[in-house]
Amino acid sequence: NKLACPQLEVRHVHKLYDAIAPQWDRTRYKGWPRVDDFITSVCRSNAPSPLIADLGCGNGKYMHHNNGLVIGCDISLQLVKICRIKGFDAQVGDALNAPYRSNAFDAAISIAVLHHLSTKTRRLAALRELIRVLRPGGRGLVYAWAFEQGEMNGDKGARKFPAQDVFVPFHFRLQSHSQQMDGVQAASFVKDKNSLVFQRYCHVYKRGELQSLLIEAAKSMKSENVEDGDIAGNQCTSSTATIRVEETYYDMSNW
Repeated sequence: NKLACPQLEVRHVHKLYDAIAPQWDRTRYKGWPRVDDFITSVCRSNAPSPLIADLGCGNGKYMHHNNGLVIGCDISLQLVKICRIKGFDAQVGDALNAPYRSNAFDAAISIAVLHHLSTKTRRLAALRELIRVLRPGGRGLVYAWAFEQGEMNGDKGARKFPAQDVFVPFHFRLQSHSQQMDGVQAASFVKDKNSLVFQRYCHVYKRGELQSLLIEAAKSMKSENVEDGDIAGNQCTSSTATIRVEETYYDMSNW
């Protein structure tokens, strides 16, 4: 099964986020402005109550919009529990096999999810799911970490990556010396900060890579007895999906 989750992701993504969920929620509570602006624009253009899918919703920081119904799924049970405590409609689910009907949503977002997928096959599957759940005329937004961090004007605190597939440390501050972390092994312990250092797997994207993957994902959504869809520039039409890339930009160290 080419879509089976590799142990790399199980250990360095799934189990890791379950372990660090409380601290993640305390430190990642504010949405990025351009993502919030996208959701706001969807709500305005699809009044009175658009349906929005957050595929990889994390702790629900984009699920608070009052003028639309945002439904989220995430692979992390602990992050979904946090969403539910906040009153959000979230389910445990895989963004590569989203638990939603096709053509159902006015918009769908995938924010900081694709850089945790370790193979091209799995990245394409996640993008196909985002396209699949959108209604005709629906809009999608995808963010993933950029390889070119630090090369843009005003890009402060950006990381330098030696390669596209990397481990990125996350420092988890222990609440007590006896605190246990279930199911995940830390790479090291920093005594003076009383913190464990975990290694998150990331694939960082080069300029144009996400756009090419989106077009390829749409092109692959076709019946076997139908010829390949026409593809030119930023648009692809196949037997089951037509997408147009409206804009590609760099924001918050992401493409």
